Amino acid sequence: MRLDELSRLRKLLADAASPSDVFMSLRDRSLRGDARTLALASEVRRLQSLANPERFMGNPPAQDLAREIQGRLRELHEQALQGLGDAPVEPVVEPVIEPPVDREPIPVRPEPPVARGDGRFALTIADRGYALERVLAQGDVATIYHGRCTAGANGGAEVVAKVAQEVADNPFILAEIQALKLLHSGEGAQRKQLPAVLDVFSDPSGRAGLVLPWLEGYDGAALRERFSGGVPPEHVIWIGRRLLSVIGFAHNLGVLHGNIEPAHIVVRPRDHHVSLIDWCYAIVEPARTQQGFRAYNPQYSGPEVAEKKPPIPASDLYSIGRVMLYLLGGDLQTGDMPDSVDPKLQRFVRYLTRTSPLQRAQDAWEMFSELGRLRGQIYGPHRFQEFVVP
Repeated sequence: MRLDELSRLRKLLADAASPSDVFMSLRDRSLRGDARTLALASEVRRLQSLANPERFMGNPPAQDLAREIQGRLRELHEQALQGLGDAPVEPVVEPVIEPPVDREPIPVRPEPPVARGDGRFALTIADRGYALERVLAQGDVATIYHGRCTAGANGGAEVVAKVAQEVADNPFILAEIQALKLLHSGEGAQRKQLPAVLDVFSDPSGRAGLVLPWLEGYDGAALRERFSGGVPPEHVIWIGRRLLSVIGFAHNLGVLHGNIEPAHIVVRPRDHHVSLIDWCYAIVEPARTQQGFRAYNPQYSGPEVAEKKPPIPASDLYSIGRVMLYLLGGDLQTGDMPDSVDPKLQRFVRYLTRTSPLQRAQDAWEMFSELGRLRGQIYGPHRFQEFVVP
């Protein structure tokens, strides 16, 4: 943001008669309750990021202006929260899955009715149709099906459907829907690294589900299996940077992934694209919502998860470090890495995976920049290196 843009932002804030003159979320009638509070927090974070005084190091007038803006933003945010608190209390209802377009229940018709686990069923949602042909994976809380869109704008496209194992697992599906919609409400190139919710539904037994695009590529576990000695470090660096970028984007919006592991990343070798999937364990603004960790993975979760401490961004960074360790061919028990891994990269991974969260890396964007700097030190000027998977 330039100095003239900072000045315009300051004028907007100074002229605001009320928070609604600044924050669009307060004027959006479709937002209610927690959804409005989350959207408001996202707006505030975006503006605070644009006016971060650290962006203007060496320019004292701009830094002073940025600090003034930060103070006014805090003041307006507090006024907005007070106003929301004074609003009539809405009745608390059990969470339900709503269709994306209208308010009618979504018709879901298995065709033909088959025993669960067969892996073949069909969905009809408004004018969109999906044929799910096989089971891809069966996890603790959901089953993943692979198929195609048979009708609608995406006709012929490959898709996956994620269906709760039991009705009791519906909150995990709802959490993923909430997290992905919140993440896609943000502005950033990182959205292309996140699954997009195509449709949501419930089956005749009441189990919640969602339809997502099929992602081309290898998950982290499958990729590691292709390299007997570990994925070449030069490629692990760009995989790590893309993971740090998308998790930095999520953290800026107040969302923690909560369960990053090799199976939850998808790498497309031809263009170095990396997606971060499986957001059903996501945690949204834990300091405000008081949500705790939803999953513990002994190999990839930080010690604070097992200790049931409050969720923090450093926990996601620990998991990314463990994923990098695994991809490099490292030992998940000892933390040792092959001699072929440059010592500077080894130190970086160890910094991400320190046992104490207070001594560990805290900011994904800082680590993204640092890993880029290390890449230059180890391999020289950046260039696109073809990634050949055996």
